Amino acid sequence: MSKVLCLHGFLQNGKIFSEKSSGLRKLLKKSNIQLDYIDGPIELTRNDLPFIIDDDSKWNEIVQSNINKAWFYHSDNSNELNIDLALETVFNYISLNGPYDGIIGFSQGAAISCIIANTINSKLSKHGNFKFALHVSGYSFTDKDSQNLEININENFKDLFQIDKDYQTKTLFIYGENDNSVPMNRSKYLANLYPNSIKLEYKHDGGHFIPNKKEFLRPIVEEIESSLK
Repeated sequence: MSKVLCLHGFLQNGKIFSEKSSGLRKLLKKSNIQLDYIDGPIELTRNDLPFIIDDDSKWNEIVQSNINKAWFYHSDNSNELNIDLALETVFNYISLNGPYDGIIGFSQGAAISCIIANTINSKLSKHGNFKFALHVSGYSFTDKDSQNLEININENFKDLFQIDKDYQTKTLFIYGENDNSVPMNRSKYLANLYPNSIKLEYKHDGGHFIPNKKEFLRPIVEEIESSLK
């Protein structure tokens, strides 16, 4: 059985991501591919959110459901981001529960899954590179110009998004053209960091979610299956 590690998005947890990616999970299960969903290390408070939740009952429901999780605290300023705990958490989990054949990340989890895939061979040399990585609604940590356009990877993270010339992990990107949380141009900027020889991009007409329609997922699943042979 092949094993794949899955990283959820901001204000989610592993259980919710498992439910929201059920279409992909069920198709991969038929191919004897097991998805392991883990929780981010950050426990969010209402003050940590980039938006306002005024409804106390709604926030209490979020906390009681344990979905107030994240990989790092949100900031629009890349200089303020600290992902050390996220990377430590994932690498430790892989060391204890791996090896893994692939990694899947969504949104904030996709930013981390990119870095994990890019650096795992140097951080955990006994593990080696993943056979595939799937990043859904992903983004990189960039500086922006006066028009809010991404112009370069922030200096603090440049090495983490550097793709080695020998990097052979099949890298798949999914993004929605109507994604208001991570606009499509941000995900395309991330995808453009990778050479065409190892990457595939899949665009859907929806928003900030992982599609569950079989007709959309089948070619992606086929690419994952071929990478595991």
